[in-house]
Amino acid sequence: MYCQLINVDIKAQLRMKMFIASSLTVLAEAIVVLFILSFLNLSLFYAVVLLPLYWLIQWLISPYLVLGRAKEINQNDPSYGWLYRDVEEIAKESGVRMPKVFITNDPFPNAFAFGNYVSGKRVAITKPLLDILNEDELKAVIAHEIGHIKHYDVEIGMAIGLIPSTLGFIGNFLLNIGLLQITFALDEIALVLGFMMLAIGSVLLALTLFINVFMLWFNRLRESYADLHSVSILKENALNLARGLAKIQIYMKNVRIDPFRGIIVTVPPMKIKEENPEELLNKWLNEKVSPFADALMTHPHPAKRVQLIYKAAS
Repeated sequence: MYCQLINVDIKAQLRMKMFIASSLTVLAEAIVVLFILSFLNLSLFYAVVLLPLYWLIQWLISPYLVLGRAKEINQNDPSYGWLYRDVEEIAKESGVRMPKVFITNDPFPNAFAFGNYVSGKRVAITKPLLDILNEDELKAVIAHEIGHIKHYDVEIGMAIGLIPSTLGFIGNFLLNIGLLQITFALDEIALVLGFMMLAIGSVLLALTLFINVFMLWFNRLRESYADLHSVSILKENALNLARGLAKIQIYMKNVRIDPFRGIIVTVPPMKIKEENPEELLNKWLNEKVSPFADALMTHPHPAKRVQLIYKAAS
């Protein structure tokens, strides 16, 4: 009973923070959109009509972009039928429709939820994650991903991240084109055009960073909310999620990720000296993490996640 009261209190605090973070994100996006429309002397119609249309297109096609590196499995799969049944069990306990299950060939341990009501909700697990975690740890990770599906995080994340991702893409594109233009400029006009592209690209990236400060905070809170879902389903067995995070972190310390590929991972590569998951867990449980340590990360600092999981599950 005491643990249930603690979990209710944690969830209430998270919901309040998510409301504040989402409100600040929407406000920041509105300010940036209005600034750009005013600068370009365009009507608000373009934002009201084109942005939802762009979101709808992304929502429809994004699941199929992932499928290029994924293989669907079912309960009769000779190698991964047990994984399908684990997902089925947790989905049933979570009160969500059974998602499709995929194995991907990505070179790092990860799991993620994706899909929509047209293609079907989906959960993907990478082969390295299957290699380093035991079944109990995998079930805890799966419960986290099912939490994302239950909380509609795919749709919410895509909606709230639409504007900064678009601005960031255009800003990077203009920076690259501007540098090429300056490098190969044959006259003053081409040189001026290149510097204009650099200036506009830099402004767009600065606006993207401004929005991302709030959007990433909101995203980290959603990740913590999914961690609590794992606790609510697995109770003290959700401590396996913390142990799984430690194993993933130890694996990731020697992994390089191309920052321009836009890959989102459970834990980012960090310099750590621990080789044993239990030692790393003990370090995280006693670590005082700065509130700004993960300010530009999609997921909370792993020490924060582990401390939250232990507080809710112990």
